[in-house]
Parts: sequence; structure tokens; C-alpha cells
Amino acid sequence: MAKLDHMVRTSVEDLELSLGTKRLDHYVHECEEAFLARVDAIASRIAGDPRIQAVFISGPTASGKTTFNDRLAGALQLHGRATVKISLDDYYLYGQEGVPTDAQGRPDYESTATLDLELMSRQIAELLAGGEAVVPLFDFTRRVRVEEGGRTVRIPPSGVLLVEGLHGMSRTVTGGVPRESRLGIFIMPYGSLVGDRQLLDLRDMRMLRRICRDVRHRSASAIETLDYWPMIDASETTVFSQYLEDADEYVNSAMPYEFCVVDPLAAGHLRTSLDDLEAGRLKGSWFLGRSTFADLPRARAEARRLVEAIAHVPRADPRFVPDSSILIEFIR
Repeated sequence: MAKLDHMVRTSVEDLELSLGTKRLDHYVHECEEAFLARVDAIASRIAGDPRIQAVFISGPTASGKTTFNDRLAGALQLHGRATVKISLDDYYLYGQEGVPTDAQGRPDYESTATLDLELMSRQIAELLAGGEAVVPLFDFTRRVRVEEGGRTVRIPPSGVLLVEGLHGMSRTVTGGVPRESRLGIFIMPYGSLVGDRQLLDLRDMRMLRRICRDVRHRSASAIETLDYWPMIDASETTVFSQYLEDADEYVNSAMPYEFCVVDPLAAGHLRTSLDDLEAGRLKGSWFLGRSTFADLPRARAEARRLVEAIAHVPRADPRFVPDSSILIEFIR
């Protein structure tokens, strides 16, 4: 059983003291090295246990699951075990009938009901039995499964299957693999930023990461992400305590320096959204078919709160973020 620990508590003063080319470079290096050491420790555990055939990685949205999976695969390769990676996002069934909604009309796209669990379970079983599978590819920009984009994979001898996704630790996903043959990992940023008061908490960290990613990779504005966020909160509340309890390892993906890199980028997206709302350029959320918003006053107030909080945060050049960082998927 894993548990949340080692919360990263950062202050505005800490960030200000770390700015400056030489100091910031050292600060970033320290943060990244600590994270990579955690990845390597888990890789060493997996590599040292030949019984482990599959690793299941779960965590709430914007936790860095995809990049963590890539880093773990690289570390395992160095430890002598090849890997095959699968993302549950590619088994997404967007636009199917019967998706439940909340009282404000937000569709529950966070549910396991939106995944092709039958195909996924069958392919995991085929791969672990030594066979091959043509895993699908989902294009989130167009929001369609790309049939021609599937790839044929097979686990090499003594290799490890890495499965990552929001529901990667769901018992429906992991249940077909014997307990001694699998390892579960729960990843989530666990940190906060304080000034003369608490400015941003762990929920805000993920919200700001998700805003950056949605704008850059999913054609959704910052306001649209905030308008949908209550559905994310509701869905995660029902499942993630169980996923954490079932996991063998917990990974804190919070980077102390991210407040001065990710947050200013997110603030820019938030200001753009607020300006577009004011000018009438935003008509609705793509989560709701672009026709309306679920609760625009709440989303607007949340956007203003975040912009105000980030105004107290010093800004650092994103170019200091190394290509290997877990933050890359949110800023590039």
C-alpha cells in the first residue's frame, strides 16, 4: 500500500532566492536529479524481480503519467529490461452514446465507461502470454481513434509491459494479472506555494498544468478547462483513494521550481481566455459541444483567483527546463 508523503512546500521567497542564471540552473538540476533518482530506484526494484511482468501507472489528471512512463522505460532499459508501453488514452471511446452528465451538463469523460476495456484487457492478456497486439491510437486534437495509426507490439523476452493512464490502477485493468507478476505505481504532484498566505495548492498545480496542456495539445481554452474541472474533481474523488491504496509505490511529481515556469504560462492562457470572453469570442466549451458552458461565473471567478495568485510568483525562462523533465508535456 502506497501513501502520500514528502509534500513539497515552496515559498515565494525560496523561488526569488533561486532566480538568476547560475542559481536557477543549479536549483533546476537539483530538483530534476531528485526525481530521476526516484525513477531509478523504482526501475531497480522492477529489474531485480523477474516475476514482475507488468507495471500499472495511475494518477489524477496532469500528474505527468506519460512522461514518467517514458522515463521509467529508459531507466529499465539501462537496468537490462526492455519494455513495451501502452497508454489507456488510446483506448478512449469519444462521442459514444450514454455518457453520464452532472447536474450542470458536464459529460463524464473521466469514467472507465469511456474506455474500450474489453479490447484493452484482451490485448494485455495476449501480450503477457507472449503474443502480439495491434494497439490503437487516439488523436485528442481531432478526438477520434486513428485506425491507421495502430502499432503492432510484442513484449521482448524478459521484458516488461508498462501500462499508464488515469485508471491504470483500476482493478478492472489490473485484475487479469497475478499479484506477484505486477507492480502498481500512483503518481501525483503533492505540493503547495505560500507567500504571506497560501497562494496555490496541489489541486491548483494540476489545474495549471492541465490548462497549459489543453491549450497546446487539445484545442481547449483555459476557461473551458476550468469550467469542466468540477467533473474531474468528482470523478477522481470516487476512485483515487482506492488506486493509491492498491499501489506499491507513490511518486511525487511536484517540481518546486515549476511554480515560476508552468504557472506564468498558464496565467497567460487565463488572461487570453478572460479577454476572449469579454470580447464575445468564446461561445462555449468543447466538453459540452461548444454550445454553452456549465457554470461560466464559477469558471471566470476561478480564472481571476488563479491570475491574482500567480501575480505574486516570480517568472523563470522555460528554456531552463531540461528535455527529460516531467514538466515538458505541459510546456512544449
